[in-house]
Amino acid sequence: MKTLALLLAMLLAAGALLTAGPSGAEDTDLLRGTVTDVNGKPVAGAEVTLYRGKNVKKPADFASPRTGPDGLYTVTAPPGHYWAVAMLRQGERRFGPLELGDKYSGEAVEVEIKAGAKARQDFVVMDLREAAQQHRKRNKDLVRLRGRILDRNGRPLALAYAVADRQPQFKELPAYLSAWTDASGDYILLLPPGKYYLAAQTGFPPAPELTLGQEVTLTADTDGVDLKTATEAPAAAEPTGEPPDAP
Repeated sequence: MKTLALLLAMLLAAGALLTAGPSGAEDTDLLRGTVTDVNGKPVAGAEVTLYRGKNVKKPADFASPRTGPDGLYTVTAPPGHYWAVAMLRQGERRFGPLELGDKYSGEAVEVEIKAGAKARQDFVVMDLREAAQQHRKRNKDLVRLRGRILDRNGRPLALAYAVADRQPQFKELPAYLSAWTDASGDYILLLPPGKYYLAAQTGFPPAPELTLGQEVTLTADTDGVDLKTATEAPAAAEPTGEPPDAP
């Protein structure tokens, strides 16, 4: 009888532990919303990632499943303050730097997830060409800056882009970005007249610690402003002679 009572007590204790859950487990709540493109259409296959700090160039702390045709996403995370971005990667990649054709929501958005509340944040994702077009739409009084992006040996560099900002350092993204270059290395930026700091990049988004070291003052259309990177182009890369379309 004593053995049966002891066994029953042990079973009750085990049940209590299972009900309580693991020690230190965090309650979770939801962040939800919609991911759309620049035309307002839902984006399928996008992910929303949450970070506990401002550094979003590291593995995410929390991530949503990929969106469906309706563009809706849901992230489950403990209550707290986060920085959130949305990304659409081509293929099956889920990590690493963005590549040609990938889309990104730009500067991380601060969100607050509160216990018992359903937080909402919508995102618009775009690629470099679409970002350049958005800048163009905001200001019609623009001048053209054109040149080539070169590797460290002075050869034209494909799959690079030019960036420009009013300051030599920027917060999250430079104010202006060109489209990706082709094998000619040619880039075009459309900018309001004024003084700018320039650089060329091959990875997107550009590193926040990047200093834009080349200075130019624009009063009219300007050609021949070449930008050099530390990257080495493949030996086969040769100019095609045709610049990419203006953003």
